Parts: sequence; structure tokens; C-alpha cells
Amino acid sequence: MEFEALSSAELSTYLRSVPSLYALLNEPDELDISEVGDGNLNFVYFATNTRTPERSVVVKQAPPFLRLVGKTWPLTRHRMEREVAALRRFGALCPQHVPRVYHADSELFLMVMQRLSSHRILRQGLMDGIVYPRLADHMSTWLAHTLFFGSDLYLAPDVKKQAVSAAINTELCKITEDLVFTYPFEDHPSNVYSAAFPSAEIERLWRSPELRVEVGEMKWSFMNDAETLLHGDLHTGSIMVNQDETYVIDPEFAFYGPMGFDVGALIANLLLAYFSRDWHDTRNPQRPATPADVLPYRDWLLAQVSSIWNVFAERFVALWREHESRRKSHFIGDDHAGLCAEAFRARFMQRLFEQSLGFAGCKMIRRIVGMAKVADITSIDDDALRAAVEVRALRCAERLLLERHRMTSIDDVLAVAREMQATGPVCA
Repeated sequence: MEFEALSSAELSTYLRSVPSLYALLNEPDELDISEVGDGNLNFVYFATNTRTPERSVVVKQAPPFLRLVGKTWPLTRHRMEREVAALRRFGALCPQHVPRVYHADSELFLMVMQRLSSHRILRQGLMDGIVYPRLADHMSTWLAHTLFFGSDLYLAPDVKKQAVSAAINTELCKITEDLVFTYPFEDHPSNVYSAAFPSAEIERLWRSPELRVEVGEMKWSFMNDAETLLHGDLHTGSIMVNQDETYVIDPEFAFYGPMGFDVGALIANLLLAYFSRDWHDTRNPQRPATPADVLPYRDWLLAQVSSIWNVFAERFVALWREHESRRKSHFIGDDHAGLCAEAFRARFMQRLFEQSLGFAGCKMIRRIVGMAKVADITSIDDDALRAAVEVRALRCAERLLLERHRMTSIDDVLAVAREMQATGPVCA
């Protein structure tokens, strides 16, 4: 039977037929249903009690295809079950930053979850120049807890291996393998270029052995390093915020992979926001001020990159040390063993830092030359100005890939971003 998205009437009837949802929505006579999905993967609805509008939920349903492309790109609908499992797992680890799942239906492949009505998509807020004073604190906490507690640093080996086997996400991993690590670096029909983007920049991507080798290493790591349960698509469109709260949503790409993939994805999207900032400032010169608003906004964006990495690394290592100290009663230790453990932690975190930069570079490149763009850049309506932004971001991404093994701190990343931004004015 061919898939058809639920109509408003069908969805309203369904939600009112589930006792727990009927009670949650305050026993509605009818529901106002609106489709709000971004069109990439799934259908997403707001369902609201017309009598008591504060009673509202989000409904997400998976069609048997990639919605961005259509029925020519089929996908299993079981991806919804993986997303539900990931939300529940992340919610157990970091409940203050994950929306609650109220109901899941494995026959209709839909879930009903908490509506964050007083929050907005982070990407939209960044484009409008809004300062979120707790963003770095919240995201570093989320990253530290989800990455540490899903790894062999915390889980028993047998538990971890069982978790890996239960979280295999073949189809959506294949999308990432193709759209992030493969197609942008070849003449593939899915690639999309802005009107004024210089062909020489594209040719350099295809013809640079050094760059292609680094990208190949990142793809190999993505495919083989099952280090921890990842969100798998952690961009600024997958985060909802207000001045006090931060929630991470949409983990449909969740799988066990390299820790640096989530960290790098977030860094990449903040850097893309940074490079597009001049244009957005000309369109929004009177951005709202907050007590934290003491920096030019693009400098505030770089400060978020710095704080997220530094605080994440500090909290991740603290969780590691705390867990290790709890296990010490089972072992006879000495000062030498402690020094060795600290040396290993330092090596581990440097490797994770370099890995994160490599993935950040790949993520930035795919957003410039690949299929799915970011509104930070596509909203620039002057082709020449957009191309200038894209070239700077692209060259920054290349530097991250090629120089990551020589970078020792996040300050090195900020220096590269500022250097690329200083190559000439974007907006008059």
C-alpha cells in the first residue's frame, strides 16, 4: 500500500484515541493540526487543543523515503524507532536538554513528544543576532554526558557491544557517508552550487590529493570507530533555545561512531554562522541587546566555539576521573599509575580535538557544495556576496582538515577563522 501522510482529521482522531495523550492534551473536543516540518526527512506536526492552547504536542512521522528528494530515494521507516530509542537514551543521560517522548507507535512509525513552545531553532536565533548566555554551558554539558556515558570509558565491554549492535543505523549512515564524505569531492549530480561560486574552488576540492586523503581518513573513522552513541546530525537546526534553556532534538541519524563527529558538527555550524555574520548584521542592525551583549556578534559566535570545546573537554575529563576514582577500590594503585592515566587522558583528548576539527571541515564543505545547505548562507540574496562568504568558509574548512594535526588548542581554530574572515570585506 502506498504511503500517504496523515490528514489533519486522521491525526486528530488518532491522538484523541490514545488515553494518555487525550489526558495530556486536556481531553480535547478537537485539535488544531499544523504541518511544520522542514521537508528534509519526516513529516512534523503541531497538535494543539483549541480550547486550551497551552496543551500542545509535536508529532513526527517517518515516510518510507527521503522527503527532501522524494520517492526516488526510499528509506526504511524503522528509522523512527531508532530516533525514539536515542531520545530516550539521551534523555536518561541529560534530561534537562532533551525533549520528553510521550508516545511511540511502531505500526504508524510516529512519535509524540514535548512541544518546546517557548523556544526557537538556534539557527534562526543566530541569524537574528540573539545572544544566548547559557548556550555554551548547556551544549558542553550535553556533549560531555552523552559522549562519555555511551563509551567504553564508562560502559562494561559486553554492555557496550550489545548497545552498538542494537543501534545500527545503516541507511542514514549511508546518507552521511555519501553526502558529507563522498559526493562533495567529486562531480556528482546531487551537488548544488550558488550562482557566483567560482569553479576554481570546486576544482581544487576534486584535485587536491592532500585534502582527499584527509577526507578519506575522516570517512574511515566515521565508518569504523564505534566509540559512543552519537546524535549524528548535531547542527544549529537540531537545537532549540531560549535565554534559559537548551534542548537537542532530531537524533534520527543516531549511531555508534567517533566522538568527534558530534563535536565537529556543532563547531562547523557555528563557524558557518560566523562567516555569514557581516551580511546578517547589515540586515539586522538593531539586534536586541542583553546583559551578555558586550562583544560584536561574530566575536560572540567565536567565543561560543571556544567555550563549547574548552568546557566540554573539562567536563568530559572530570566525568572520566570521577568514574575511575570510584573503581579504584578494586585495584591497588600508585602515583606512577596515576601519572600514566593522566598522560593517556591528555593524548586521548588531543586526538579527539584533532578528530573534531577534521569532521568540522567535512561538515562545512558539504554545506557549501553539497545537497543540503544552511539558511545562514542561502538567505544571502546577493550572489557575489554569498560566494565571498562561501569561499571563506570553504578555505577555513580546508585549513581545519589539512592542519588539524598541528593545532593544539581551540585558539588555533579561532585564529584561522579570523584570518579567513580578514581576506576582504563581504558587505559594503
